[in-house]
Amino acid sequence: MILSDSQINTNTTWLMSNGSPPVRYLTQRYLLNDHSGPKEISHLWSDVESCRDAEEIFNKQEEDGSWCSSGSWALKPSYLLKSKPGGYNPETPKYVTAIWVLPLLGDMGFTVADKRIRKACEYIISYKELDIYYRILNDPTYKVDYGQADLCRYFYLLAALAKVDFHTDDRVKRGYSVLLCAQRTDGGWISSSCSSRNNWRRGCPFSSYAGALTLYSARNEKYRNPLIKALEFLVRHLSTKQAGEIQRFFYHGHSIIHELLMFTELKVGLEERPVRDLLEWIMTMYHADEGCFKYNGKSISRYSRREDGMDSRVAKYRLYHLIEDDWLTYYVTRIGANLNK
Repeated sequence: MILSDSQINTNTTWLMSNGSPPVRYLTQRYLLNDHSGPKEISHLWSDVESCRDAEEIFNKQEEDGSWCSSGSWALKPSYLLKSKPGGYNPETPKYVTAIWVLPLLGDMGFTVADKRIRKACEYIISYKELDIYYRILNDPTYKVDYGQADLCRYFYLLAALAKVDFHTDDRVKRGYSVLLCAQRTDGGWISSSCSSRNNWRRGCPFSSYAGALTLYSARNEKYRNPLIKALEFLVRHLSTKQAGEIQRFFYHGHSIIHELLMFTELKVGLEERPVRDLLEWIMTMYHADEGCFKYNGKSISRYSRREDGMDSRVAKYRLYHLIEDDWLTYYVTRIGANLNK
C-alpha cells in the first residue's frame, strides 16, 4: 500500500476539481466507476471532445487520416523521408506520425467510434509500403521469418491500434498472433537488430515493454498469461539494476509509470525489490496536503541522451500526458487503488 483509501478519495476529489477534461473523464471511469451515471459520463466526454489537446491534435490530421506534425506532444521532426510523398509514413519520423499520435488519443478516451480515429487506423493498416507489417496484417498466407523480423516498432503499431479499440479487427488479430509466436521462453521479445548488434541471448527491454503494452491495451482475457510472462520479464530485468538507475520515468526501454500500472493491476512483482524501490520513488512527488502528485524532475529542455537515455525531443513526447500534475496524479492514484484491492 502506498496510498490509504482516504488519500485515494482525497486525490480523486482533487482530480475532479483540477483535472483537464480527459483526466476528469478518466477519473470518473476508472476511479469512480461505481458512481458513474450515463448523463455525467456523456457531459464529461463532450468536454474531452472539445478540449484544447484534442482540437490541437485533430486539427493537424491530414485528409487521408495521417499526421506528420509537431504540437504540444512533440518537437518539429528533425528529418523527413526523401523517398515518401510528404516526407513521412505511418511510423516515421518518430513521435509526429500516426502510430505515435493515436495512442495519445486512445489514452484520452477516443476510440474507432470516432470516424477520424477509424480513418487513421485504416490509413495505418492499409499502408502497403510498410512492407513486412502490411503483409503480416493483410496476407493470411504470409509466413514470418522471426530470425529476421525487426518487430519492436511493429509492436508499437499494434499497441496504437489497440488503444483505440481497433484490435478486434481480423487484420489486427493476425498481428497479435505474430506477437504471441515471437514471445521468447523468458517472457520477453527481441528484435533481430538487437540480437545481432548486442549479441543478446535474452529478451530486449525495449521490445518487451512494447509487447507487454500491446497485450495490455487489448484488454482481452486470453492474453492474460502471455502478458503476465512479459511483465515478469520486465521485473527481472529491473532487478538487475540499482534503485538509483531505475528511479526515473523512462529507463532503457522501460516506461516506469505505465509498467507500475500494469504490475499492480496484474499483481506481478509486487514484493520484488525494484517494484518497491519504484513505488518509494514515486511517493517523493506526493503532496498529501493537496491530494496530488507533482513532477520534481528536470525541465524537458535539459534532458540529454548521455544522462537520461533520451534527449529533449524524445522526452517531450514520452512525458506528454504523464508529468502534468493532473495526469501524474491520475496514474499514481490508479496504481495506489490497484494495490488496495
